[in-house]
Amino acid sequence: MMDEKKSDKGKKFLRSAIVVVCSAFAGSAAQIFVMIPNGLTSGGLPGIVRIITHFMPWNYSLVYYCFGMAVVALVYFTLGWKDVQKIIALSIAYPVIMYGMEQVDFSLLSHKDPFLASVLVGVLYGAATGIGYIDGFSSGGTDSIARVIKFRLMKHVPIGRIMLFLDGSVIVMSAFVFDRNVAFYALITVFITSKITESILLGISGVQVSVAVITNEPQLLVDFVMHEMHRGVTTYTSTGEYTKTERRSVQIICSPRESLQIKSFLAEHDEHAFVTVTKLSSVWGLGRGFSDIHEVDNN
Repeated sequence: MMDEKKSDKGKKFLRSAIVVVCSAFAGSAAQIFVMIPNGLTSGGLPGIVRIITHFMPWNYSLVYYCFGMAVVALVYFTLGWKDVQKIIALSIAYPVIMYGMEQVDFSLLSHKDPFLASVLVGVLYGAATGIGYIDGFSSGGTDSIARVIKFRLMKHVPIGRIMLFLDGSVIVMSAFVFDRNVAFYALITVFITSKITESILLGISGVQVSVAVITNEPQLLVDFVMHEMHRGVTTYTSTGEYTKTERRSVQIICSPRESLQIKSFLAEHDEHAFVTVTKLSSVWGLGRGFSDIHEVDNN
């Protein structure tokens, strides 16, 4: 039994390491091999670092590392160690891989093409962000700063809106530091990044499913879904007619990809859980990936 647990921990560590390296590699390549050679910028932390290194002849990866560690410290002192665990791996991996890439004289595009470069940066950075989010990792950029602002200053404001304001502010500054065209290219990058990230997290189709779980560890599952997956949960009491036993059941509406996270969690913590997964044609609400109840459905 002990050997199996060690094996499982080893597999989890290896998976996490691969996710961190792949995410950091894609994000670093977007910045070092595409964005900088084409004279572009972006929102978020890369945009901030681009502005600073435009005025100061400092190493890009070193400045990125310093800001990344500053965000780690901010999150630690405001939100605690649990949130730091999600960002520290990529906060270290990003500048290390960036530094290595800076030693190579290489550009992914054979000649300067700002529009193509802005699209490519969006695709690569969206892939990097999505891959990291799937395993619970974050690069510690404006998303982490947005969480601090929300939970410490503006609890009533959605994180997405705070991030939009932060990224938008960086892009507006870029228009003055570089030029308006560069800022517009940055908007293209941010838009494509969000779409690629969303596709990875929700699936290309954006389909939602309803996961109903009867488990011996309902509170453990509720905590996992709410605090690790950041999804809403509904619980209710159900009765098994054969045993006449009342149990607390859990229902989650999420993406098909997230339902596999729930499956993996239950396989580890309650292998006797009973789970049904139902594909939904439409979900109305204000949650992530749901349709606005005021809008007309496209299906």
